[in-house]
Amino acid sequence: MKFSFLITFLIGFAMPHPTDPHPPGRDSQTLGSWEIRNGIFIESNDEETSIARYNWSVFYSIFPKRITQKYIKRLVLMTDGEDEKTGALGALNDKNTEWQLVIDPIDVDFTSKDQTRINQSIYTLVHEFGHLLTLNHTQITPGKKTNQKPNEPYVTIEGTTNKRSYLNKFVEEFWDGTLLKEWDYIQRNFCYTEQKSCLEKLYGLYKDNYNDFITDYAAESPEEDIAESWTAFVLGKKIEDPQTVSELKINFFYQFEELVYYRKVIRKNIKKYE
Repeated sequence: MKFSFLITFLIGFAMPHPTDPHPPGRDSQTLGSWEIRNGIFIESNDEETSIARYNWSVFYSIFPKRITQKYIKRLVLMTDGEDEKTGALGALNDKNTEWQLVIDPIDVDFTSKDQTRINQSIYTLVHEFGHLLTLNHTQITPGKKTNQKPNEPYVTIEGTTNKRSYLNKFVEEFWDGTLLKEWDYIQRNFCYTEQKSCLEKLYGLYKDNYNDFITDYAAESPEEDIAESWTAFVLGKKIEDPQTVSELKINFFYQFEELVYYRKVIRKNIKKYE
């Protein structure tokens, strides 16, 4: 993979709703699901098993084994057509200890002869792994709290972030009170009722804060913002003299020794797909 291309890709293009931690929409078709046991793909008689097995082998070969074995318990293949939802990650229990990885094999295709498709496939998987790192039970305390109060840890669908978690630190540093309030207002008044208005408002939030986000998709939520920024951190170079908030977000991850190590592992493992 050519990192110079990916940097251009990250900054210059908006991913078309690439990933979502929520279940796929009603327009999607589930092709099958497979159990993952301690990192091992469990065979089934589903028609798409060979494709699923291959996709899992790619994912498992790229990312740190300890994290993958600990959390990923199911692989789901679904499709909603080309370049729509390319992947997703969702909790399988209310403790945030078991997760399922959802992949659209039309979009995530490592057998493609098109290097752009390969690059986009890598992008999707790195993004999803970012969700796994930032939403698991070591980062978030499960609960039903929904109201975000000032000066309290960030609240997600999965629960309340731990004060020292990656996501809470990220929100404290980059989502100041005004931005978070504006986003929360959009969520409560538009996103629970009408999807089109929700997307329009979120895109407006992105345009009003253009230099704060890696992509327009990052403005969908702090969860997507940190996942997009993580992806840029992994696939791009360190910004030596950051000039924008979005560049500061890329450098945010360098303060965590374990994340720098994961970056090194991932970058080494994706070289086989250059």
